[in-house]
Formats: sequence, C-alpha cells, structure tokens
Amino acid sequence: MRIATGVKSPVPVEQVEMGALAYLRDESSVLAAKAMELTDSWGQAMFILDRETVERIFSVIGFSHAVVAGVYDGVRDIAYVEHKVTDEPTRPEFTYHALDAACLVLRGFSDLDKALVEVHDDNAELFLDQQRGLFDRIMESLPDYCGNLMFSPDVAARVVSSLGGNVSADKLYELAWKFGGQVTLDLEGRRGVSTQFIRAFTLTLSTTV
Repeated sequence: MRIATGVKSPVPVEQVEMGALAYLRDESSVLAAKAMELTDSWGQAMFILDRETVERIFSVIGFSHAVVAGVYDGVRDIAYVEHKVTDEPTRPEFTYHALDAACLVLRGFSDLDKALVEVHDDNAELFLDQQRGLFDRIMESLPDYCGNLMFSPDVAARVVSSLGGNVSADKLYELAWKFGGQVTLDLEGRRGVSTQFIRAFTLTLSTTV
C-alpha cells in the first residue's frame, strides 16, 4: 500500500519517538476537529477511556514505552470533551474518537481526512489478511464490553470515510463476520457490527497505512 497523502513525515509506529508527543499539541485543532467529526459519525455517542485502557491499546499497537506513557495526558490536555460528575471537579476525557486520530498524528499525518484514502472495498479484506496478527491483538486489547456494543455497518462506513477510506456498509458487515466473528440481524432487518470490530479495523489501518 502506498503512503497516503497529507503527511508530515510518516514513520512506522515502532520508530515514533517520544518527541512526537509534541505533535498532539501542535495538531490539537486538527485532532479535536476529527474527534468531533467522529463523534457525529458514531451518532453522537461518546465512549470514555481510562488511562489503563489507552496505554494497553497503544502498547499493543507497537508504540514505545515513552510514547505510551505520554499519549493519555497528551490527548486529554486538548480538552475536546468535558466530563461533569456529581461532587467532582469537571475534567477533560480521552474518548474512543481520538484513538485513530492520535495514532495518525503521532506517526506524522497532518491531513487526517486523507489518511486512509488508499483503502476501499476491493482491497480492505486483503489488507486485513496481511495484518491479521495485529488486528487480532487489537481486538483482544479492547475492553470486553466492546464486543457487545453493536452498531449499524453504515455507522462503520461513516467512521472509515471520516479518515478518507471508502469501504461500504455491505463490505464491512461481511468483514465483521469473517474477521470479527460476529454480527447481528434483528426481526426488521437491521444489521449490526461490534464496536470491537470497527475499532480494531480502523486502528489496524491507522497503524500501518
């Protein structure tokens, strides 16, 4: 797969150094805007991540210990979403919507709208075949509840599209069964694919394009 357009100096995940954490600050407006767009892509649902989960996912993806240790605070400092809890001070959070964007920014991407432009129906399955080990590790690193949260494959297609890819809902439903091991279908024909699959799919792409 060719290097996507819209990059500073894209590097493999394992070569991302601690200094790249500064990109999260330098590209804070880009990252925040993409998180807002992805929130809409997911029907305005918000999923808050704790430090342990973020660090586990970024470690499984292959970032160094130094990067893993700094990414949670680096994204939270952008303060793109505030969380109010009774009798506690208001705090910023890291949500799932920043995972792919943070991964891409750390690797040097500056135009997130085009990051996955090379990904489409004709090569999405081949790409997952080639990256199956990484995909499976990411699937296993996600919280258990992600396997029970089912969204329309149309939502999944919008998520991929927000990062520049062009994978149809039908193709994603097919891939969710083949690679994710589950789909849902209700009495009125509504289809579902798991949050776990969608997240693992886009993170695998964001890690390796």
